[in-house]
Amino acid sequence: MKRIDRSRNQRSVLLSVALSAALMCTALPTAYADGGAAPVAAAASLGRVDLSGSSFVEVKRVNMLADQNGRIVTFTLSVTNNDTKDISFVDYWVRLMTKSGAQFTVKLMPQDKDKNTIPAGSTKELSFYSTVNEGTSLTDLKIRVIKWDFSVDSFERTLGEVEVPANFTNVAAAGAALETKLAGTNTKLTVSKFTLGKNEKYSLPAITLVLENADAHSLTVPAYQFAVRAQDGSMYPLEAKGLKDLVVTPQDKKEVTLSGNVPVSVPTDNWQLVITENVTDLKRNIPVAAFQLPAVAIQDGAEAGKEVQFTDEHGLYTAKLNGIYRLPWEDQDIISADMLIANKGTSDSLPIPQLSGYFLLDGAVKVEAKVITPAKVLGLSNGAAVGMQMAAKIPYTYEFSKVKLVLQEKTTDEKTVDVLEFETPAEVMNVPIAEATSTYQLEDTGYRSQFSIDNVKTYEGKSTELLAAQVVVENKEKRFANIAKLLAHFRTADGTVYPATVAEVKDKVGPGEKALLTVYSILPKGVDKSGMNVLLGEAVTDGKLGSDGDKGTGSTDTGTGTSAAAAGADMYIKPFSFWLPQENKDVKTPLQDIKLGPYTMSISKVGTTMDIEKGQLDLKFDYEITKDLTKHVNVDGRKLVFELNDTNGLRVIEWSTEMNKFEPQASDTPATPQSSLRVGKYKEFKINLYNGDLLWKLSFLKQYDLNLYEEFQGHRRLIATMKNTWFALSD
Repeated sequence: MKRIDRSRNQRSVLLSVALSAALMCTALPTAYADGGAAPVAAAASLGRVDLSGSSFVEVKRVNMLADQNGRIVTFTLSVTNNDTKDISFVDYWVRLMTKSGAQFTVKLMPQDKDKNTIPAGSTKELSFYSTVNEGTSLTDLKIRVIKWDFSVDSFERTLGEVEVPANFTNVAAAGAALETKLAGTNTKLTVSKFTLGKNEKYSLPAITLVLENADAHSLTVPAYQFAVRAQDGSMYPLEAKGLKDLVVTPQDKKEVTLSGNVPVSVPTDNWQLVITENVTDLKRNIPVAAFQLPAVAIQDGAEAGKEVQFTDEHGLYTAKLNGIYRLPWEDQDIISADMLIANKGTSDSLPIPQLSGYFLLDGAVKVEAKVITPAKVLGLSNGAAVGMQMAAKIPYTYEFSKVKLVLQEKTTDEKTVDVLEFETPAEVMNVPIAEATSTYQLEDTGYRSQFSIDNVKTYEGKSTELLAAQVVVENKEKRFANIAKLLAHFRTADGTVYPATVAEVKDKVGPGEKALLTVYSILPKGVDKSGMNVLLGEAVTDGKLGSDGDKGTGSTDTGTGTSAAAAGADMYIKPFSFWLPQENKDVKTPLQDIKLGPYTMSISKVGTTMDIEKGQLDLKFDYEITKDLTKHVNVDGRKLVFELNDTNGLRVIEWSTEMNKFEPQASDTPATPQSSLRVGKYKEFKINLYNGDLLWKLSFLKQYDLNLYEEFQGHRRLIATMKNTWFALSD
């Protein structure tokens, strides 16, 4: 009896000090290689041992992990009690041994230490671990189930053995789903995505692991460790993004993004993902699951329009190059790369990556680039994207055949490493020119808008002419917003470039409302404008978009038509271009529906009078000015000029008014004498004109032309005309 008590006490001690299992891999898909036998996976059952006529034990989830402390083997016994009374597992035990007979100490996992009883009609799982010697492999092992029996000399009776098959694998095939238990919860694990970036020092694996809760209660995912296992067995840790405090509710899925660095000298063939859990009491990691990773092409270069991925300590990013463009800038050119950085495949937000980089021309000339990121974007939520630009300047005379964009990022130890490369031939660097009737969508957060060309106007000067394109901008934001600040150039068919000025709208524009921007440039007379286009882009100052920066942006109307650089910006990005439409040069006669965007003016009952005593000539007329309230327009610098030109050539008399005074003034009252034109409908508006010696030429006066001009920056365009008899009233 004493011997029996001591033996049972020893078994109780073994149960109390055992530690929990972590490898919970189940059936892997069948795969055949070279026509051989299908490998036996870490299946639902490697074998069965009967405990009685109706109760039995199955061996499941066998795994091995090698680390600095040696090799640890874990396995699980599923005990099914189909009897009518409880089974006490204290009466049983398990041995781990090699097929040649060498035996290893087996211990029960901590979470199973109290599973001493398997009630009738139920099934329980018990997990075990054992440390084996360096030369032992899984297929060398077998598991023996015993029952304590003190009637025999060894005190134990063998009930049966389960061998690990010679063609056994504990690694899930590429693309396979593993149905397992995590923290006691039935869970399906899948590697949904695997990409491999590269820089000069490291291969950059990025793995998306999907956890699907197949149980009826929530899963709180333990703090697992992840690593890439190379073909030679070397392990390289991965950082898990989205794992901390992750809870997966029943029937829901969550993604965990894994990323890390593997020296480029390590071959990338046959990599595996290994998942482990650190058991504090054991002071070592135990295996949870392993996946064969598919072969992938290393992302050591990409082209425009192709999505590629890169990782850093924050997680997995997707990058796409929309295009690399060569843009005119005074006596230089700008090389501008337009990219989209997105957060795809993670359930968490990501910060905007702090990238730097350079352009490599013809594989030899390195040009450092500035990075421009919109200031209104703080981070990337799941599925979100942000535009990012890189730009540099080169002499406009420099020729090259191909350009490579190299993206870089600083590591946590402040080292700069290459992240991605994009390459494109020089001949595709031209900005596509859209039809004059088309639109362009700007997707910058906070400045989402649609651009189109409304019309083109030419104003004449003595030795120059002013070309103006009216650009319509529609606010696509859901709130009042500023219009993005632009820089512009006109380009002729032969490639000549003329810097342009943008008369911006300074007020915020409401949702769905429009602004009318005037893009203009003063040209020498005789410039061929057939086949001309306008090139536009967002202004940049000190690496910030003009809309976000504190300094001038080059979009401000300087009133001189000077270059963009003289107006404050140092470059521009995100270019887009329109062909200029055919100019409408119609001159209104009679003086009805005269377009002065955003105003429309009509004039009637025109007449002149002469006060001989005062020597004063007056022009009188009725008029109506209406305003298109759906458009915001900057009319600074624009004038309406009235010209009376005697048909005998005796005299030309002018009067002008500022169009920015068309709006009613705060000081206006019904009794206020009207000295300038206003929005509204008025009768007998009178203009006093200087007459000089006209009084003495009355006998020669017969008819005159009343010409209306729109004047802008000292240049004029005729917009309306009529003939009338001196001192008579027109219809």
